[in-house]
Amino acid sequence: MIPITHPRYRSLVTRERLASYTKTGIVSLEGLTAHGRGEAFDYLLGEETTESALRAEKVAAALLLSASHPVISVNGNTAALAAQEIADLQRASHAR
Repeated sequence: MIPITHPRYRSLVTRERLASYTKTGIVSLEGLTAHGRGEAFDYLLGEETTESALRAEKVAAALLLSASHPVISVNGNTAALAAQEIADLQRASHAR
């Protein structure tokens, strides 16, 4: 058990959650590697969202909402870590 006071608690819990989903086939072993690369970039960028990423998020949301036939496609990591948020997005956007 990872103590909640550990400075990397959230990161380690997320990693363990992803690892557990490899057993069910939702996350691939390559997905664990991809997550690790993402964490490395977080550390290099100071774990802050860049202005360009915020703008890209807004543009993506606008495109999704204005699409005639919106579709949401996610990878295993996203499905494992944000299933509820993706379901909420699907309902809000009326995506397939």
